[in-house]
Amino acid sequence: MNIHEPVGGQLEILSRSDVDKIHGATMEVLRRLGVKVWSPIAMKLFADGGAEVDKKTMMVRFTEGLVKDIVGKAPSEFDFYGRDPRYKLLMGRNRIHWSICGQGVKVQGLDGKVRLATVKDVEDMARLADHCEYIHHSSMMTTPMDVPPETMHIHALWANFRNTVKTTDGYTHGMKWAEETIGLAAIVRGGMEELLKKPTLLGFTNPVSPMQLSKELVEGSIVYSRHNQPVLYAPEALAGGTAPATLAGLLVQQNAEVLSGIMLSQLARPGAPILYGTVSAVLDMKTGATALGGPEVGLFNLAAAQLARHYRLPSRGTGGNSDSKLPDAQAGIETTMSLMMASMAGMNFIYDAAGSLDGSITTSYEKILVDNEICGMIARTMRGIEVTDETLAVDEIVKVGPAASYLGTQFTLRQYKKEHYIPMLLDRRSRDAWEAAGGKDMALVARERAKAILKEHRPEPMDKDVLREGEAFVRKVVKSYGH
Repeated sequence: MNIHEPVGGQLEILSRSDVDKIHGATMEVLRRLGVKVWSPIAMKLFADGGAEVDKKTMMVRFTEGLVKDIVGKAPSEFDFYGRDPRYKLLMGRNRIHWSICGQGVKVQGLDGKVRLATVKDVEDMARLADHCEYIHHSSMMTTPMDVPPETMHIHALWANFRNTVKTTDGYTHGMKWAEETIGLAAIVRGGMEELLKKPTLLGFTNPVSPMQLSKELVEGSIVYSRHNQPVLYAPEALAGGTAPATLAGLLVQQNAEVLSGIMLSQLARPGAPILYGTVSAVLDMKTGATALGGPEVGLFNLAAAQLARHYRLPSRGTGGNSDSKLPDAQAGIETTMSLMMASMAGMNFIYDAAGSLDGSITTSYEKILVDNEICGMIARTMRGIEVTDETLAVDEIVKVGPAASYLGTQFTLRQYKKEHYIPMLLDRRSRDAWEAAGGKDMALVARERAKAILKEHRPEPMDKDVLREGEAFVRKVVKSYGH
């Protein structure tokens, strides 16, 4: 399959000395304070791995040598597979991948109204992701509220599997949900052995800032790591709230939280695929809200990407989040700035890249397409300028000469599609032509385009036997919860 995987990492904000200082401060925090671990299973893994464990306070402390030894077992890159195993993303080597935003409880529908999310929204947004060229990963973009909450995970995952061949999220909120999603993925992949060979689900663990690893997410992540499914560790620390007000201080705390989680995955299964992540922002001191659209988010992405490379780990960033309630100018500014910074940082996996409104509480159909356009423009930017004998075009310049046009020459016809970004939604017509065509703003154009895609696009169908077995498995899981 033809997959666009741009390459980033051109921009760094920390000096070599800065990175060393953050690392040194992190090691001091892990040695002097440690991290509070709420899971007995995780505490035993840490104790068996050589950490200093205080069962009474639930604090776990680490020496620098132990951190380096255990984190060093994590792979610097790994392949991540979609439902169709021909769809494969390389997480590492400065490759960039963008995802729809995840887990919002509301959607802005195709009528423009905001409402609670449903399973059908998961299905429809997965189909949009399947169609969009620059959206690599179909996250669990909404939390369906029309099914019992204890069965939401299996309904959403099955809806996603059926409607896209691309990679998808899993669920790691507790061992039971983790095991059930692993079971469904094994059916889709063709057996547990194949699932171990070709990781298919992405597990999420957000360390609880400051300096805690929660029971449910940690134990779910242990299940995923033992089954060789990638897990990302990404704190949602808030500078001035759940982390120091200084950006450097937040980076030290975040680094300690992430490394402790990565160690846990490696103790569960040495070599288990992981992503070093961040979802951190500042606390808006005027409102008390999380400033997910603020410029500091971009700075945290730049720094976290450098730290991930320091430890030779693939990275997960956040870009595309907007605090706006509409796909308006604010949304465009915040989305573009954070996406560009995360991409320039070389984040391997950028979550929330498409569709985010209201701090990702709301997922917007039309904004998914707008953000796909932004990602396309960033992808072209990341590709840079190719300088070769052919692209320098000396013979073409001499051949065309003065007072002539390059329009319609064989050279132009041969080169423009790969050299120029061709927009899907942006309007470059004259005002007269735009007004004659209805004078529609971009949000309306995107909404109409989303409707057309959902009417016309049909993802590659599942094998009938896999579909039948998967349906039976979902019914079994739902029944186990009494529904």
